Amino acid sequence: MTDLMVPLADFTADPDRYMPIDVRDEAEFLERHIPGALNIPLGSLQSEVLAVPAGKVPVTVCGKGGGRSAEAAAGLRAAGLDAVWLEGGTTGWFDRR
Repeated sequence: MTDLMVPLADFTADPDRYMPIDVRDEAEFLERHIPGALNIPLGSLQSEVLAVPAGKVPVTVCGKGGGRSAEAAAGLRAAGLDAVWLEGGTTGWFDRR
């Protein structure tokens, strides 16, 4: 794992270790999302940080993985959580099969 990114293979190999947090808006989330993901839009993430279950590594997810998810992971890290973002995002998750 790099500093802020978790490879898709690691995420899928150990799903109980991670808590996916989809940082897209509700409409994007409802279109398609990783099963079990929390939907906390990027603009609400700082105020909703307590929604992240203890003992899980928060993994921020967006469409393709990158921009918004990396920003969200950095914000969670600034708030004291050991957060990462998912390589490939939601698109990578569904394309992996």
